[in-house]
Amino acid sequence: MPVCNIKKGSAKADVLQEAKVLFWDEISMMHKHGLEAVNRTLQDLRGNKDLMGGLIVVLAVDEFRSLRSAVKYSIQKDYNTYLRLTEKNLISNPRKFWSYFNNTKHNSPNSLYYNNVCYENDGDIANAFADYFKSVFKPSTNYDIKNEFKSNCVGDFAKIDSVTYDDVILAIRELKSSLSVGVDNIPSFIIKGCAEFFIYPLLILFNLSLRSNVFPYVWKQTRIIPVFKKGDAQDCKNYRPIAILSPMSKIFESIIRKRLFHQVKNLISPYQHGFIPKRSTATNLFCLTNKIISSFQIGSQLDVIYTDFSKAFDSIDFGILLNKLHGLGFHVNLTDWLHSYLCNRSLYVNFKNAVSREFSGTSGVPQGSNLGPLLFILFINDLTSVFKYSECLLFADDLKLFSSMNSNLDAVLLQSDLDCLFRWCTVNKLHLNIEKCSILSYTRKSQPLNNVYKINDLVLSRADSVTDLGIIFDTKLDFSQHINSMVSKAYRRLGILKRKTKEFSSEIALKVLYYAHVRSSLEYCSIIWDPIYRNKIEIIERIQNNFLRYLLYKKNGIYLQDVSSSYLRDMFNIPSLYSRRDVSCVLFFYKVINGSIDCTDILSAINFSVPARSLRNQGSFPNVYSRFKYIDRFSLYKFYKTFNKISGELDIYHMSPTVFKSNCFQLLYT
Repeated sequence: MPVCNIKKGSAKADVLQEAKVLFWDEISMMHKHGLEAVNRTLQDLRGNKDLMGGLIVVLAVDEFRSLRSAVKYSIQKDYNTYLRLTEKNLISNPRKFWSYFNNTKHNSPNSLYYNNVCYENDGDIANAFADYFKSVFKPSTNYDIKNEFKSNCVGDFAKIDSVTYDDVILAIRELKSSLSVGVDNIPSFIIKGCAEFFIYPLLILFNLSLRSNVFPYVWKQTRIIPVFKKGDAQDCKNYRPIAILSPMSKIFESIIRKRLFHQVKNLISPYQHGFIPKRSTATNLFCLTNKIISSFQIGSQLDVIYTDFSKAFDSIDFGILLNKLHGLGFHVNLTDWLHSYLCNRSLYVNFKNAVSREFSGTSGVPQGSNLGPLLFILFINDLTSVFKYSECLLFADDLKLFSSMNSNLDAVLLQSDLDCLFRWCTVNKLHLNIEKCSILSYTRKSQPLNNVYKINDLVLSRADSVTDLGIIFDTKLDFSQHINSMVSKAYRRLGILKRKTKEFSSEIALKVLYYAHVRSSLEYCSIIWDPIYRNKIEIIERIQNNFLRYLLYKKNGIYLQDVSSSYLRDMFNIPSLYSRRDVSCVLFFYKVINGSIDCTDILSAINFSVPARSLRNQGSFPNVYSRFKYIDRFSLYKFYKTFNKISGELDIYHMSPTVFKSNCFQLLYT
């Protein structure tokens, strides 16, 4: 019977065990009795099958152990090499950290529910996603564009007749090499690496497209990848579509967007901060904060209505958009080209290895495109002109409507502007998600005015706090809730970083990951919420101190808790978060004064001082004194105080950005 068929505990197994013992006994005899004993042992083995089987097993076990050790050594060696390469890559591209450990189990569900129907086949799941993503589109107005435009022609303010060789070169250089492969299966890094072979063919195709007013159909084909958001991974509605476009299309769109923006930038509302160069969420939130502080200073109340558009980017009516563009002065050839660009776009969902049936986007600007965001802000641009009594701020489709409340009449006027907003939405076929719209009253009064506001006869809910562009605002402008939430999220990110880098050894890689994924979240829009109380400052600093002790553990192999934070900061050359917020505040207003941030509302809020020779205070900006702590927290007044302390070392008007930033680091970093 073969050895492999011997069962444990059987008589055969006992014989095999005895054979192993006899074998090792015989081996020891070889050393004592020499070659003659060896020959005799081999003869005995040939005559004893069970003993021969034992010998085979022992030799096989020894060989297995040897091979296992060799494989383990090879695996560990290759894994260490992989870790070193990963650390090296993360230094140059910290975003790869998420792909290094990200759990993708939710991205590929084995079954999916849509409209109470369960789908288990990959093809059926792909089609279910396609049906869901298609459902957000609305039918657009269908009419003869040329006849409509001929009757409403106002001029040819914006037109693009052709693109140049330099336009194509610059667009290819700016193309991201990391873009996913589109329908044409041409990677973007191939285009960048072989640019000299692509420039002239693309130049010919782009100019032909503009002359014929036709956007190539193949570049309108879009592959959609469903990405899980949160909630139940088997619910189709918990996924969002990620559109993958052709790199050729993105190059063309990039050229058109630059040329078009240069011609229409002066027409864009100053209240719009989204998708506009030199504006950001920080400029948007600063303008709001400035209004709130001004209201507090005069003892008034500021009512802010936060609105929410439902699927705004996917709901843009093509006909209304083109009519608006023509009204702005777009040439008829350009509007014809844009009509071709927007209409008859073919989309399909790619799920695992399955492809859904194709469907068409009948409304909205193309997701993931370079030109789409500009078209959207041009569509919504006239919204700010409908408000007669209130002020507003926009970040793309994020609208805030606000007014100071000094009497009941002010509430009536704000309600009137809300009615205008609803009428504008009806005319432009955009829908407000009224359940998500809310009202927040900013006031320091003990008894605020709780005015009631309605949209389409539905009462808006009143909130004590709201998340606005990632920052949590409350009625007192305290930001304690935001700081606590931010610190909690930062600790979770730091925990992920420490768990996933326990085998890393590179100090540089760990610092880069901390800067990119932890510290960046602690500094987002810090000019808005920067605390002045010591307890809040220390709560934030503890996160960095935790990371510094982790770095020390990686360096020395000992986890110490009683090391001072200043000693650790000096050891690893990492400044405090408090000093970095000071630098960030000074740099923000330096950019405003020197035009790197383009926002007239912020520039007009800055007060300059021209001190007399006899005065001791020779600062460039006034020092603001107030018995209210919220005044000290306001970033503009903090900038005044901070910059006046170091103004003798800095020239805010003539220093280059690089030199100014470097000097700020030296003077303010601790």
